[in-house]
Amino acid sequence: MWSFEHTLECPATPEEVWRVYTDIDDWPQWNGGVELLELAGPFEAGTSGMVTPRGQEPLPFVLISADPGRGYVSETAIADTVVLRTSNTLEPLPGGGTRIVAQLAMHGPAAEYFGTSFGPAFAAGVPGTLQALAKSAQGVTLTSSSGED
Repeated sequence: MWSFEHTLECPATPEEVWRVYTDIDDWPQWNGGVELLELAGPFEAGTSGMVTPRGQEPLPFVLISADPGRGYVSETAIADTVVLRTSNTLEPLPGGGTRIVAQLAMHGPAAEYFGTSFGPAFAAGVPGTLQALAKSAQGVTLTSSSGED
């Protein structure tokens, strides 16, 4: 198994961050790793879809859980032998704002290989993606976002 976690605190409320997560048409504006995100239904547990990473072929994914204002978990089938589980948790801060916790984990027989081969590239993009997410939740217009620091 391979895993990575990154945390960011921002002044936006959990509800404002959730609004950005659920507006799937705008994902490419703040998530530099996503060219297109499509859902076959509402942003809720059990809904499946396709995510197209920039410059790559679409991959199937499913929302495992979706709790408005609190976060979501999705699983993306990267290959027949590995699944990427992404957990995004929103924690309200005592003085206002939100702590966003992004966790990535690869599971399956080839997780070690994929984690070693592609894990660093996945991990490198997370801090910039969370910063862009936070700016979008605060109503800051983004002109470009690479998803990397």
